[in-house]
Amino acid sequence: MQTILIVFVSSLIATFLSVMSGGGASTITLPVFLWTGMSLPLAIAVHKVCAIFWTPISAYNYLKDRKINWGFLLVFAAIGLVGAYLGVQFVLKIDESVVRPAIGVIILTLVAYTYFKKDLGIKEKKVNSKIKKILAYPTAIIMGFYESVFGAGNGIVFTAVTFHSRGFDFINALGYYFAVAFFWASFASVLYIQKGYFDLGIMSAAILGSTIGSYAGSKYAKLKGNKFIKTIFIIIGGLLGVKLILGF
Repeated sequence: MQTILIVFVSSLIATFLSVMSGGGASTITLPVFLWTGMSLPLAIAVHKVCAIFWTPISAYNYLKDRKINWGFLLVFAAIGLVGAYLGVQFVLKIDESVVRPAIGVIILTLVAYTYFKKDLGIKEKKVNSKIKKILAYPTAIIMGFYESVFGAGNGIVFTAVTFHSRGFDFINALGYYFAVAFFWASFASVLYIQKGYFDLGIMSAAILGSTIGSYAGSKYAKLKGNKFIKTIFIIIGGLLGVKLILGF
């Protein structure tokens, strides 16, 4: 019962913060899950199964009343499935702590860029370059791979990519990201469960906590607007990057 409560509370808090910044709930949940005695593949499996339930909620709240480019969303999601498959195979063979510091450096770089790029994500802008739009698609493989391995900070990367290639503001970028992440997490969850990484009690607690956190976080962030999201984005992203580099 104690483990169930810990999983519920950590999932709620982590997802609440994550959906407002794209920073990634896994930075909080994975260390907590591992501390309770879960294996790394099971901990990641729990995290991905949760995402099946909370990512659609966040995507809906962010994209409600906005025009959706379904072609871009579905193609980007489909390409990312290739990376998601490769990512699951990677998790089963390597300790993800090996790559954490490098990911931390990348995220801090993006946070710094976001801070100094004052117009980034504040307002939507029109992008006419077809080359920029096409070049966004290959990143889906990398992001799909990372989503099924760790996922923390993927929303930050997606925001930066879609700002330059599609002109998205923060609200659009996070909405689209959670939508494509739903497909990647669903696919990865099936692969993990097929490998035997499944615990109904723990997953149910994590799903409940993350669903509540997702709804509250996305509703509040959209209400506050892009400037608020950008501030949270920088704060949570900065803490996330430092945490990954230092390994605590």
